[in-house]
Amino acid sequence: MVTFGLFDSGFGGLTVAREVRRQLPGANIEFYGDNGRAPYGHLQKEIIANYARQILNFLAGKNIDIAIIACNTATVASWEEVMDEYPFPVLGVVNPGVRGALAATRNKKVGVIATEFTIKSEAHKSGIQAMDPEVEVFGQACPKFTLLVEAGKTSGPEVEEAVSGYLATFKGKGIDTLILGCTHYPVLVDTIRRYVDPDVTIVDPAVKTVAEAKEILEQKGLVADNSFPVYNFYTSGDPELFMKVGTTILGWPIEEVEKVVLG
Repeated sequence: MVTFGLFDSGFGGLTVAREVRRQLPGANIEFYGDNGRAPYGHLQKEIIANYARQILNFLAGKNIDIAIIACNTATVASWEEVMDEYPFPVLGVVNPGVRGALAATRNKKVGVIATEFTIKSEAHKSGIQAMDPEVEVFGQACPKFTLLVEAGKTSGPEVEEAVSGYLATFKGKGIDTLILGCTHYPVLVDTIRRYVDPDVTIVDPAVKTVAEAKEILEQKGLVADNSFPVYNFYTSGDPELFMKVGTTILGWPIEEVEKVVLG
């Protein structure tokens, strides 16, 4: 029996939880959404790292076998600090996204959309160019995306306006690959896809992150074989809103959410 611990500043990390269920349907999930303190993108590194540690300490009490920081901003701010502090592996989502983009790009021109914090950190750019200095990386912060998803707005005029406005920055850049550098953004992927060229490969880091987690578990001899996996959800925000929006993102019903305020 394998249990994943996942967390995000809000709903975005549910896209990673969704991928855990797809690749490892026999795994249990303990998920914490810090909706009450979202978004993280405008906060200082020390504050985000402190939040990450609080949440990982909480998840550690749930007997998890592996943790995923299912948030690019929190990964950038805290992963290198916390990765060795726990008795279980702690994965982030930035490096898997980098590896996914390098595998996908054909013309060595990659776009990244993410929070202000992640874009300013240039984590994806430095990660990509450390492996292949010839790759050009173009970043665009999209702060409205997280706010829209947190409000449960995943389509409609506001979403169209925000997506078309932010993605206009890539016109004429010739990118053939786009990294969704925030786990909230796959929720808007149908709209995003309409505002990039048809031949652009969209990289959702959740796919490679969970694949890498699966490899780690196999190396440790752990098998996700629970016939009736348990999914527990916690939020620092509104449990009713979490159930409603979370059910839409996951594609299966969330029946209960416990309110847990940390710090």
